Amino acid sequence: MMEPAERLVASLINRVRINHVQQCVREGVAVFIKQRRTGSPAVIWFANQFLALAHSGVCMIVRADEWADWEIHCVRLLYPGRPAVKLGSSQAVIIPKVCGISLKELLLRRETNVNKAFILAARELRRVHQIQCSYYEAGWSHGDLHLDNIVCDLNAERVVLIDFDMRHEFQIGQTQRQSDDLKTVLLDLIGLADDKWIPLATAFIEEYREASVLGELSRQLFVPRGFARLLWYSRSNCSSIRRIEPRLQSLREIIHRLSTAEGSSSDSNLFRDEA
Repeated sequence: MMEPAERLVASLINRVRINHVQQCVREGVAVFIKQRRTGSPAVIWFANQFLALAHSGVCMIVRADEWADWEIHCVRLLYPGRPAVKLGSSQAVIIPKVCGISLKELLLRRETNVNKAFILAARELRRVHQIQCSYYEAGWSHGDLHLDNIVCDLNAERVVLIDFDMRHEFQIGQTQRQSDDLKTVLLDLIGLADDKWIPLATAFIEEYREASVLGELSRQLFVPRGFARLLWYSRSNCSSIRRIEPRLQSLREIIHRLSTAEGSSSDSNLFRDEA
């Protein structure tokens, strides 16, 4: 398949919506009511076939009750101090609104302190990756951590992760799952037109710091083929390979510089470029 056609298919993939989200006020609290759309099981089935062919390691949850359980589990696990997430009628999930705006919106607004937002995001991701999840019997991971799913309140210096519609396959190891979370964030970032992405990516990687996860990430930073390439296009805002490949090399160099700066410790060999 030629690149323009692949990018068109990826663009269509990004338009798929399986949930209906409505904002309202319940008992004086602003909430989002999230519910599966009619016909979503069939859409999810086809989406999962594509994700399997792309060897993505992630899947959408077909059953509405199982998805609702996962959504509630993740919010309660990561943010036990937040107002309670509840199960509503017809398998709807009622989620109290989170203060702040997404990293994607911050970038589009060209906020001057967006660098701080990416540092806060990396710090939060490092924190939640250390939380043990009973489903994985290991560290937790998100599975679809693009920039719209990271909400930042710069005034409160707080970041919250949202939208747990997908998850990594349970048989995949913790390091690989967590490196995929980082990769999804960075692909979304480097797919943007603005060339100011390097300081943001550098700040994000340096703040995250976990050597084994970053080492695995470095090994994953190459453009794949086949169905996996379609997934990469969808994650990188349908950017061309000509734009993405040099930026991936820049990301690998950032990781290597961090490895070198931390000295020749036993973890340093994890940062070799094997792409």
